[in-house]
Amino acid sequence: MKKIIMMTFIGLLCCLWGNVAYAAEPADFWQYEKNIERVADPFAGRIMKALNEEDYNSFQSNNSVKMKAAFSEATFKKMASDLKEKFGDCKEKEVMSIELREGYTIVNYKAIFSQMTDPLLMRVVLMKENGSTCVAGLWFNQLKLVGHTDPNPFK
Repeated sequence: MKKIIMMTFIGLLCCLWGNVAYAAEPADFWQYEKNIERVADPFAGRIMKALNEEDYNSFQSNNSVKMKAAFSEATFKKMASDLKEKFGDCKEKEVMSIELREGYTIVNYKAIFSQMTDPLLMRVVLMKENGSTCVAGLWFNQLKLVGHTDPNPFK
């Protein structure tokens, strides 16, 4: 009987210790994805707006040095006009997933365009450069072609 009481007491102590350790975590400890979204969403929004308006200067304003070099004005205009012609204007976006890689944060968005029934995958790659967050990469693909599935298909 003493053994059972002692084991129960040790079990309760472990439970209490676990609650104390959990309570000591900061309130946003498990919210890192929401924190990344708060940083990434304005970048994605500016990209969508720049593409809709075919505004090269606005598009380049938050890009990394390499991204700026890779996207000449002609390249940007071609991409923007191709997207508009095939899919229409970018209407809205929703975070699907976040990938953390060494030195990069990749945010995968479900992007809704005005002439499409199926959303596109918009991948926005962010990195720190000279102490500031900037866009280091951008890709658009059809979700079904890259194996992504819409995590919220009934929305």
